[in-house]
Amino acid sequence: MISANLSQFADTSSSASGIGAFNINLKAFIFQLVTFLIVLAIFKKWILPPITKTIEDRRKTLEKSLEQAKQTEETLAKAEVSAEQILAKAREAADESLAEAKKAGKGVIAEAEEAAGQRAALIVKEAESRLSEERDKLRHELRAELADLVADATEKILEEKLDAKHDMSLIERAIKGMSR
Repeated sequence: MISANLSQFADTSSSASGIGAFNINLKAFIFQLVTFLIVLAIFKKWILPPITKTIEDRRKTLEKSLEQAKQTEETLAKAEVSAEQILAKAREAADESLAEAKKAGKGVIAEAEEAAGQRAALIVKEAESRLSEERDKLRHELRAELADLVADATEKILEEKLDAKHDMSLIERAIKGMSR
């Protein structure tokens, strides 16, 4: 019995060595290995290249997008600098225009003041001319009225009326005496 058990143990130990120890069927393993190699070859020949190509295209697209993003960022930075320069130039131009407008405004104001001064002088001259004319007119009226008053006063004093020619000479002498 012991010897039968040992022989049985020896049989199992020889079949259990190598691949038999894993309880693997060699024919099935080789068939599966050949099948795997065929599938691997098909996968490598027809499936893997399109996948690799798609991945490579995506990688290139991403690199291109990153490059374009860098260029866009650089362009944006340049545009911001350019915009700052344009704004600075516009501010300078606006300041210059404002200064010119102020200068022109001062010139216009000076011209207007000069024109107003000339107009005022003209108005004063016209007023003086009118006053002179009015004064002359009033003098003539006063002389005429004074002549009448002198004639009336003389008549009362003399109680007699002289003739018109004599009256006029008397009046003229009286006016000349008053003018002095």
